[in-house]
Amino acid sequence: MKRNTLLALLAALPLTLAAAQEIQPINPSPLPPGPAEPFPTPLTPQVPTPQTPPGPQPVPNPVPTAPSVFASLVGVTATLSSPLTLKGKATLVFTLKSTLNNDLTLMTNRDNRQNCAFAPSLRVLKVGTREVVYPDGSGNAMLCAQDMKTDTLKAGGSVRYTRTVTLPAGEYMVEGWYLSLAGEQRVKVAAQPIRVTVK
Repeated sequence: MKRNTLLALLAALPLTLAAAQEIQPINPSPLPPGPAEPFPTPLTPQVPTPQTPPGPQPVPNPVPTAPSVFASLVGVTATLSSPLTLKGKATLVFTLKSTLNNDLTLMTNRDNRQNCAFAPSLRVLKVGTREVVYPDGSGNAMLCAQDMKTDTLKAGGSVRYTRTVTLPAGEYMVEGWYLSLAGEQRVKVAAQPIRVTVK
């Protein structure tokens, strides 16, 4: 009995294998083809472009160079003089000399950095140190009257200005210049510096 059962099973084995090979998997019905979806395009930042107004555009002007505030005075020279040895006070004489063929009107105002003096402008430096001892560098400017002084520099003539400055004992270099109006223009006429000794 057992032998017959074993034989029957062995005989049925090829049929089972054959049936297994004939079984096909069930595939779902494919979807109907549709329109292909495009790949998403990457986003790029949009930079606004400046709008140019219609019509001709102005050409930018170059930055102008600042003209010199003070003009030189052709035909006029300046000299500064003083005794070489002084005591306590330095009396300085500033002279403008003309070689022009016409008269020239000079107008000066009081300078609040020069003790309200009219002219000339002075700067006194200590020899060996370049320390400015006059005018006062503290920034304490004086309040001066706004009056003007008028002089006439004759053709071929001269005009003299005198300034007195109190200085402590020492060796000094003194610079002087005329800085005001001559005719209708602002001018600067400098003299050669001089060296003085104050005792």
